[in-house]
Amino acid sequence: MRAFTSISALDQHELDATEHLSDARRAAMSTMVRRAVPRRGTSPLRALAVFISLLLASGILLAVVAPSATIVIAATPTSLGPYEYDLRAGPNGGDINAQTNFDGQLTAKTTGSATGSRLDEERATGVEEFSNYTTNDIRIPTGTLVQTTEPSPIRFLTTEDKVLPRSAILPVPRVGTVLINIRAIDPGTKGNVAAGKINRAASTEYLVSNPAPTTGGRSDQIPVVTQADYDKAVAQSDDALRKAAEDRTNRWKAIAASGMTVYGVIAKRTGVLTPASDVVKELKKDDPPTFEITVTGTATAYTVTSDEPKKTAIQRLTQEVPSDMKLADNSAVVSEVIGASVREDGVHWRIRAEGKQVPKPKTSQMTAALAGRGYDAVAPLARDLGFELRSITPWPEWWPRLPVLDSRITIDVEALPSSAGSP
Repeated sequence: MRAFTSISALDQHELDATEHLSDARRAAMSTMVRRAVPRRGTSPLRALAVFISLLLASGILLAVVAPSATIVIAATPTSLGPYEYDLRAGPNGGDINAQTNFDGQLTAKTTGSATGSRLDEERATGVEEFSNYTTNDIRIPTGTLVQTTEPSPIRFLTTEDKVLPRSAILPVPRVGTVLINIRAIDPGTKGNVAAGKINRAASTEYLVSNPAPTTGGRSDQIPVVTQADYDKAVAQSDDALRKAAEDRTNRWKAIAASGMTVYGVIAKRTGVLTPASDVVKELKKDDPPTFEITVTGTATAYTVTSDEPKKTAIQRLTQEVPSDMKLADNSAVVSEVIGASVREDGVHWRIRAEGKQVPKPKTSQMTAALAGRGYDAVAPLARDLGFELRSITPWPEWWPRLPVLDSRITIDVEALPSSAGSP
């Protein structure tokens, strides 16, 4: 087919604008180009067909885009635990942060008892009257024995040397007598004898009797503080020091910030202000058999947030949950197996924690799997993933299937009831 270099060439049936064609050649070439056919009006049937096609396309588009559905599911809980944890709140890598409270200026007094004693005794003394049975002078030497008449007699010895005058018959009867000081052989109150009781002598040449009671016999226990008493008091001072430390802890508690709990206390003795030389000695007879010492020491307590150890125990429990699960809200139950005990390195607990775990919802996978399917496919799929179907709300309500586009499907996870979350 011929090609023309311009529109004018085409109209003139010339191959080149500069080429002049003859009438015969132009007539021959004109038969080779078909002239444009005048346009006729659009057919009504064709217009109707186009309209119906557009209507069907719009319907299909609406069927794909317009429908939506909201699916409500609830996770099926399973038990988690129980687990037990040993937790420590304190310095140097404790599981729980704690503030250390320290007082190194404590003092406490404690009273000890004197268990030692010294026996302080005195022998009774008195006067014995000797009466001569003979007409001869009788020498009564020091240490002459006289005694009472009981089966277990109380014995006395004269403490001076005297001569017992003779007795006379003529011209006037007269009995020679002499008073001699005596002292009990045995010390103690036993030698305090009533008048007229000491009337037995070692000789038949004279009679004896005490005209007055003997007195002064005593046996007293003088309290003595021993080294053992001192050592025991020092050991017992730990109780007094702990009481002082507890009082200090109560003051710490009184000034603690809101939401903080003070645990105490560790009391430690650091010294004794009262030396043994001040108390290890004999006490006065009338003094109470006690003594007092003063000791020094320290008090240590720890301040922890009031939500501990429960908070840390729940964190530990959360770490036990598999990666495709999560700890159900408000399901954790924390209890103390061994309550708080304060040691030098902090506060210690033995804690038991348990709860409920639920699967994490995989909404994108679920919507992709459910797109375009019937409503009866939802419950089995949810059950396989660890959920229970609660409801399906389609829009419009009469729409027979789930939307074809997964983006038009909304999945809501219903909150777990608190009763279901309790172990």
